[in-house]
Amino acid sequence: MPTSVLTIVAGREAHLANQAKGLAACEPPPAEWVVVGMNEDAAPPECGVPVVRGRVDAEGRMPLAEARSEAARIASHETLVFLDVDCIPAPDMLSAFEEALAETDGLWMGDVRYLPKGAAAGDWTFETLRRDAVAHPLLPDLGGKRLPSDRYELFWSLCFACTRATWGRVGGFDAGYPGYGAEDTDFAFAARAAGVPFGHCPARAFHQHHPVCKPPLNHFASIIENARRFRGKWGVWPMDKWLGQFAERGLLRFDMGADVLEVVREPTAEEVDACRSDSPAGF
Repeated sequence: MPTSVLTIVAGREAHLANQAKGLAACEPPPAEWVVVGMNEDAAPPECGVPVVRGRVDAEGRMPLAEARSEAARIASHETLVFLDVDCIPAPDMLSAFEEALAETDGLWMGDVRYLPKGAAAGDWTFETLRRDAVAHPLLPDLGGKRLPSDRYELFWSLCFACTRATWGRVGGFDAGYPGYGAEDTDFAFAARAAGVPFGHCPARAFHQHHPVCKPPLNHFASIIENARRFRGKWGVWPMDKWLGQFAERGLLRFDMGADVLEVVREPTAEEVDACRSDSPAGF
């Protein structure tokens, strides 16, 4: 079945080039590569796959939800594979997704392994990526098999597939989430509300290393806004671990039981810098 691979991007040129190298090795290859730039023009390198470019602009923020929905809008094919710019697809990733969708038309999350710093630099091979990558401790060990799940809160948008029909049932990503944080959990909860099956699929991708903030103080404002929107829609707080860590730093008053989320102050630039992490696996 013809497949559209959908990638949203802001910077990360080297990561995008590695993704192109991975797509060129996919069997079967994708029918097209849809690349949507966030606040910039997308500039994907040539990889032998037809490219469709898009762009979404938003002042002072990273429009993740809007960009994913725009990528789906301009894609041509029934099978949609969303792949974070940091991910390199294994050669059999697309075939694994296609087999899963043929069995169950639902929301399938890929099997992402995390690479240490430098593992995707230079002349890497899939053999070296497989050797160096590690599993994320919060995700299930699939053992090469598909695993249906009712834990929609474990859905992450960095590597997943669905049909266009399922995308329509869910309604796409909610553009009311202005930036980073909970927009993918919202999508998964909308899938659950629509009766869309969810599961984990052994569609392997390799996540390229990049520094992160732990906790993500660099996304403080959008996390607060998105948490409030999520709470209003679904009646539960998302990202409660991060919100608790923000509260411990005196940035918030947060009480899940009393339904309290109040900003005390914004993090300083020094506090953001202090939480930057270059951890070996990138999580």
